[in-house]
Amino acid sequence: MRKRLIIRTDDAGYTKVHNLGTFETYENGYSSHAEVMLESPGTVDALQRLREMPWVSVGWHTHFWNSAVCDPKEVKSLVISGTDRFRHDLRDALDVDYDEALKEMRTQLDRCVDILGKAPDVGGIKSGTTPFTKAMAAVTREYGMAHDYGHRMHLRADGNFDNDPVDPRWEASKIYIVDQRGIVAGDVIKETLKELENYDPVRFLLEDRAKFFALPDGAALMHGFHPAYLDYYVARLGDYGPNMRYYTLSRVYDVEGLCSKRLHDWIKDNGIELCSLRDALYGTHDYQNHLRKINSDLCVY
Repeated sequence: MRKRLIIRTDDAGYTKVHNLGTFETYENGYSSHAEVMLESPGTVDALQRLREMPWVSVGWHTHFWNSAVCDPKEVKSLVISGTDRFRHDLRDALDVDYDEALKEMRTQLDRCVDILGKAPDVGGIKSGTTPFTKAMAAVTREYGMAHDYGHRMHLRADGNFDNDPVDPRWEASKIYIVDQRGIVAGDVIKETLKELENYDPVRFLLEDRAKFFALPDGAALMHGFHPAYLDYYVARLGDYGPNMRYYTLSRVYDVEGLCSKRLHDWIKDNGIELCSLRDALYGTHDYQNHLRKINSDLCVY
């Protein structure tokens, strides 16, 4: 059986400028799954554009980095006092109001349904014991989204991976998940930004560092990237995590890599089947049908 590859683009919807780079990889590259932040300045723009790209599957990227969609006065326990920006500790905090979390999450998802015409294909985070994680698990079930659907592959310092156990409901899908952010951390984050000059986002695939070709027959590797163009909001006002200057600058490299001839040639030379996450979960062939429609030489059927 062919090896299947899902190219996931994280942080879609960050801003309109950010989306320009992300959507470049759908239109002129090989990305097949969009992880959309539903509370960001570019959310509406991303959902409107994805409505015209039904071959790209959609996930709910639940960072909650940005601003409440509800009136902040109605979700006071979720936001920084006196602002509409979300707290940084929502997943772990015990003083988040469960009903307020439900209200905000439903409001985000209802806006997605209104614009996109449906809820995301996948979403949510693993179940937990805090009010926020309980609310997330509840709305994920309520809106019929798949979750906990694959093996998470975590890069260790020695270059190998740890695998989380797969949820038995999705075991047959054989989806293995790698996040490019871990690769950036290992390859780029040093004492200075100079190392970024040598960053090649697709080298990880081309060198088969995830042992893609050793995965079980019928397996699908979902590799998460962060392709984007940059504006001030993305550079300074969005993600508040450590080492963000590295991650922010690496986004433009991801755009080039995901539209590159070297990635195209690697996919074609190895007979890899590009698919969306929805295809991998449910046995559809939306992405391959799209490749056939545009007469792409990467269509394998």
